[in-house]
Amino acid sequence: MNWLQVILTVVTIGSIFSVVTLALNLQYARGGMINFGVVAYFAAGAYIYAIFTHPAPEGLDQYIIGLDWPWWAGFIAAGIASLLFAVLTGWPTLRLRGEYLAVTTFAFAEVLYSFLLNERRIGNGAVGLSNIERPIRDWGTIDEKYIFAIVAVALMFLTAWIFRKLLNSPYGRALDAIRDDEGAAQAIGKSAKRMRLQVFLLSAIPIGFAGALYAMYMTLVSPRLFTAEVSFIVWIALVLGGERTIWGAMAGTFGLILLEEVITSLPFESVSAAQNAAAMNHVVTGLLFIAVLRWQPFEWISKKLEKK
Repeated sequence: MNWLQVILTVVTIGSIFSVVTLALNLQYARGGMINFGVVAYFAAGAYIYAIFTHPAPEGLDQYIIGLDWPWWAGFIAAGIASLLFAVLTGWPTLRLRGEYLAVTTFAFAEVLYSFLLNERRIGNGAVGLSNIERPIRDWGTIDEKYIFAIVAVALMFLTAWIFRKLLNSPYGRALDAIRDDEGAAQAIGKSAKRMRLQVFLLSAIPIGFAGALYAMYMTLVSPRLFTAEVSFIVWIALVLGGERTIWGAMAGTFGLILLEEVITSLPFESVSAAQNAAAMNHVVTGLLFIAVLRWQPFEWISKKLEKK
């Protein structure tokens, strides 16, 4: 096993997914919104980045739009696309609460997945778009994988810093008041509906950026990369790390990604052994999930870090 490659993959993928977990933490732990369709905003950012930076179709390509714009334009467009998708889905879904909101957001994600899978004119359907544009392919003596790890970590910490500033501001305390006692908050003039929509829209922007970075890293966008499993991974990471804590959201994500990456990187002599290991991955994740719910070590550590 190449431990250096495993560590770099965990750092890069863990940082990208941590951005999504941080956004979900803002929505759920502070805004009280159960979003089971968070993968949809992640996919929106990735696909828009691919469409904006991909060349025009040729040959056997079935997609009809490839703008061939520079990477920075695609990156900005990814955040805007995720925001616009949040505007489109937020208006009908945020009228609901609890499990109704969860089911509706999950339904929106499944609709987008089905659309991307079957509408070949958008992103080649199930085949997807490959050879996604990367900012610079030649970094001289520095390997590109180190650059991606640094950029992913920088995006994660920038998102965490912005969210921390927001939550420590009067606006964040107003959010806490609405979550703890909505009636009392509304009695003093705080609009729960408006603030929840603002949080929903704000948190979608970094998810779009994370989707664009994920597309760059994978050099591929395809529906199989944006299934409901992504939403479940982010939710499990959030529960592992403990809600309402910035450090916990990141710790839970890195712990889960590390576990999955180590298991998938183990050498196997046969296909059946690899399939058994993949099945055991889910078993181990489930046992870890139960253990963390029982003892909550990540949450205890993250609360200590938050106090410093």
